[in-house]
Amino acid sequence: MQEAVAKHEEVVYSKYELVRVVNHDRESSVAGKLAFLNHWHEELEITYNINGRGLYYIDGCRIQGETGRLIVINSESVHRIEPDFSSMGDGIHAVTVLLHPKFLEENFPKYKEFLFANDKRQTRTEIQDIMMKLSECGLREEIRPHEYPFYVKGLLLQLLYYMQEEGMIRRDEAFSTEQCASIANLKKILSYVEEHYSEPIFQADVAERFHFTQQYFSRYFKKNTGITFTEYVMRYRIQQARKSLVESDKRILDIALENGFTDERRFITTFKKFYQETPFQYRKK
Repeated sequence: MQEAVAKHEEVVYSKYELVRVVNHDRESSVAGKLAFLNHWHEELEITYNINGRGLYYIDGCRIQGETGRLIVINSESVHRIEPDFSSMGDGIHAVTVLLHPKFLEENFPKYKEFLFANDKRQTRTEIQDIMMKLSECGLREEIRPHEYPFYVKGLLLQLLYYMQEEGMIRRDEAFSTEQCASIANLKKILSYVEEHYSEPIFQADVAERFHFTQQYFSRYFKKNTGITFTEYVMRYRIQQARKSLVESDKRILDIALENGFTDERRFITTFKKFYQETPFQYRKK
């Protein structure tokens, strides 16, 4: 599963060119749970929950993702997913479709002026059927490669039609000036963590840097992300350390120090908390 980052996520596309279909099962979600950190990207992200649940934090709003519900994340929206692993059955529990802005603009020239809303639950049968078919395409993209792009595009155009019927609003009417400023500040804070996670980071210093009182900053960050600032920094460091663990042959101590941990023991304890095994065991496996 692709790791999420605090800045713009770069999406790798399949043979569908400007479309990416991703199926999620329990194993991939548990293995990649730290990838659900707050991030944003230019793609429109559409997720359908087949047999799982989870919480979605989107631009400061908390949305319950239930079985049979479609969740839409608009371009540049800051979001984080908190899956409910206990609700996941066997097989595919969710399917996500990422649409590049070029795809949307080619078929809807005024796309940048609008947002899809999550006010309605979007559980209509037509949407469910299309998302299940797209899930199947994600599993079988190597089959009939010359035919599938046309089939997928047809499904997506139908999906977008039903989505706009369920709820579409003008972008300039979606957020107040205060909300826009809040989202912009959150992006700056997340980017700051991305740039300085290998250094000591203290909440009081970050609050002062972005002109918050420490008490207000604590409430603001938890409300917009669903986790505390300290938890976010720790998760980000573990995520980056895991990459080094898998992609390099560096010593465990070096990986710990390069990713903001003060010593090897603390890194091992924190890593085991998330992955139920030590960094050495994880690398060996």
